[in-house]
Amino acid sequence: MRFARLLALAALAAASACGGGSSGGRTPTTPATPTPAPTPTPNPFAAACGTPLPPLEDFYGYGVKVQLEPTRNRKVLNASPLVRNAEYCAAIGQPGTFCRTRFETDPQRAACDHYISGMSDEGRPGPIWYEEDGKGELVRCGGLSLAGGAPNCTLKPENQYLLDVRAPGKYVACGGAGKKSCGACILANGTFGVIHRTPAGLCGTD
Repeated sequence: MRFARLLALAALAAASACGGGSSGGRTPTTPATPTPAPTPTPNPFAAACGTPLPPLEDFYGYGVKVQLEPTRNRKVLNASPLVRNAEYCAAIGQPGTFCRTRFETDPQRAACDHYISGMSDEGRPGPIWYEEDGKGELVRCGGLSLAGGAPNCTLKPENQYLLDVRAPGKYVACGGAGKKSCGACILANGTFGVIHRTPAGLCGTD
């Protein structure tokens, strides 16, 4: 009995000397903590526009009009984004198939316009403007940081939705980067050389 007890004590001492246990002497490792995915940056225009947001997939180009006539031979065009969604239009109080993003007097109007237009190639929200040449090709209007080859139009420095024009022709506003929807204004020869009482109706269409 005493001999058996001594053998058990000897075996326990040997196991302790060799490290014992099931780990085999290795230090347990802690699993790596996964890197969290970055939080998406919220669209500031969406937040300022509020509810309802104009559906991006229903962006339907621009309605373009003559905003004013500073001189007899210069006009300022104004492009307003259009939405083709009867449910949205009804929700903002503009019944019909097409509407603006908000009423003109609504303080959310500018943010909603910016949201659906996206950013232009000038790095500010609004359309990219073009003048159609004699071959039916669209030539970009310049005047700010990027050069443009169109001879009779200049971007307004204070607002991407406004365009100075100096001659008859077809002027086209297209949605910002990644967009393809456009709107046009055709100014006939007879619209120049005179100041009109109500210039908003001077734009013709194809």
